[in-house]
Amino acid sequence: MPDGSNRRPTMTDSQKRDLIALVWGHRLFRDSDIAAPEQAVCVENPGYAPEAGPGEAVTPGPDFTNAAVRYGDSLLCGAVRIDSRSSQWRESGAMTDPAFDPVLFHVVGQRDRVLVRDGREVRTLVLTPAAEMEALYGQMLDEAVRGGTGCAGFFATLPGVQQEQILSRLTAERLRRKTAEVEAIRRSLGGCWDETAYVCYLRSLGMGGQKRSYEALARSVPLRCLVRCAGDVRQAEALLMGQSGYLNVASASDPKIRELQDIYLTLKKEYGLLRPVVSWAGAGVRPASLPPAMLSHAAALLARVPVLSGSLKAASERGMAALRDLFGSAETGISPAKTDLRIINFVIPLLTAMGRDTGDAQLQERALGLYEEVAPEANRYTRLWQEAFDLRSASDSQAVIQLCTEYCGRGGCAKCPVGTLRLVRLWKKLR
Repeated sequence: MPDGSNRRPTMTDSQKRDLIALVWGHRLFRDSDIAAPEQAVCVENPGYAPEAGPGEAVTPGPDFTNAAVRYGDSLLCGAVRIDSRSSQWRESGAMTDPAFDPVLFHVVGQRDRVLVRDGREVRTLVLTPAAEMEALYGQMLDEAVRGGTGCAGFFATLPGVQQEQILSRLTAERLRRKTAEVEAIRRSLGGCWDETAYVCYLRSLGMGGQKRSYEALARSVPLRCLVRCAGDVRQAEALLMGQSGYLNVASASDPKIRELQDIYLTLKKEYGLLRPVVSWAGAGVRPASLPPAMLSHAAALLARVPVLSGSLKAASERGMAALRDLFGSAETGISPAKTDLRIINFVIPLLTAMGRDTGDAQLQERALGLYEEVAPEANRYTRLWQEAFDLRSASDSQAVIQLCTEYCGRGGCAKCPVGTLRLVRLWKKLR
């Protein structure tokens, strides 16, 4: 609970806007919290917000539609736009956008400017959230910087069914985002699933910003070049290591490195390859996670199975053991944890996207079911939340990662399912 102080927490305009949108949409206010110039106001229905997950593109337009507000002696029905300050609408450059023509009310936290649209003064409602609500929201934003510690404790108090509902939503959001990334890559490659699987596989080897470098590397070595290696691991390794730039900095005194350099220079000229602009900074300190080691394992896989899309689909039909065998084993230097990461970050999104493209519902269901067969990831996010509930599978760990990166890490407490529930619970106590 907030400390009870009347001090209003400091928030950015975006964070204040998110809070006002939450308070308006869930009707967490009294009629006395709404003010309009020289008019009595009573909100009959706040309206309905368009659904969109974090990071998803939102079509420009009102924040709420079909709202009903008694404004003076009239009951007006229409759309609502939310802003922290009334001047934000003009500053955004969206006031003249026809998409906002249905807006009847501009709900703001501060009326710092009188707005005129199409020759008429915009009806502005000033919404002042309860001080306790703002205090808890400010506390949650502070906690979010530390990974949502307070929310973890709150989540632990929820009934199991409610926890499952929230976790399922978060996992679905994360998979939807990853699937959209796969589909975008496929479109950029002319719709070829074989090329898409190859690029997505290499991309999955990186973490954070390194994904872009691995993707650029994959695009610089067309799949046809690896197919022409005809199972020769040395050629595949020379192509990937050479294009990554690591052969330039490796010691030429090593006979293996000299051999790879010679093979690379020959293939580079034969295929007319151009080196991509990549950065491997922050690649991690564990030797097994450094790009040379990752690319060496990738070369072994791609020399053996250059066309991954069909092989992955067939392996998924035979079960998890077949999928793990496809990526290698501990004897070949591939740890079970790394294999599981490939399944989480590459196989499941790829198969889901393929299923969506072909209308194969069974493939989509099979891909989603793989989450339950993979152990939960162990990282700083899951370690923080493991005391709140028992993480049983990758489905749970993906939900936690989605929560921490897309909500806590972006200060999105008012959009987060856990944060929203905390604020709704507080309002019920205040009523």
